[in-house]
Amino acid sequence: MVAVKIMAESRYSFSDYNEYNVLKIPLAFILSAIYLLKYFVILILLPILSKVPKLGTSIEPLMPYIGQFAHQHVNLLLLLPSIPALLVVIAATKRAPTTQATWIRTVWKNARMLLLLAVLLDLFLLTLFLLLGLKHLSGLLIVILYLNAVILLYLLRSKRLPDVLAEFPDYVPSEN
Repeated sequence: MVAVKIMAESRYSFSDYNEYNVLKIPLAFILSAIYLLKYFVILILLPILSKVPKLGTSIEPLMPYIGQFAHQHVNLLLLLPSIPALLVVIAATKRAPTTQATWIRTVWKNARMLLLLAVLLDLFLLTLFLLLGLKHLSGLLIVILYLNAVILLYLLRSKRLPDVLAEFPDYVPSEN
């Protein structure tokens, strides 16, 4: 009877919760965080992955194109928006009862603001580069600006996101 009453008052069904009894992370949130890592992936992760033996052989032929793309479109200053997004991705992967680290729980609680910061930094830097003539308006830049706007709207308007970010499983020491 109590479970039925709780479910009637809740906006979420049982399938909305993961194995730790907290709301599942929405796919739109995951995709937004990964998208905001774009400069980190292009400048840091892909060159590192190209050195991994089996994976590197499949990426290695693409490296000249990736290098040319990075040289034309990515500035080291553009790594700044990736930093808050990287913290959020780390916190999302550690969202389990075995996580005791306070900083991860704090990052998770503030993930919405961190991703908003990442989007706004990206928009600011791209606008600054356009105004200074360091970048020129292109199809790619329009797509990036559009995706940033979509993510910004998602982060500001999502009704589910605050509920997801308010939950982090209680710490339970692992039994080793």
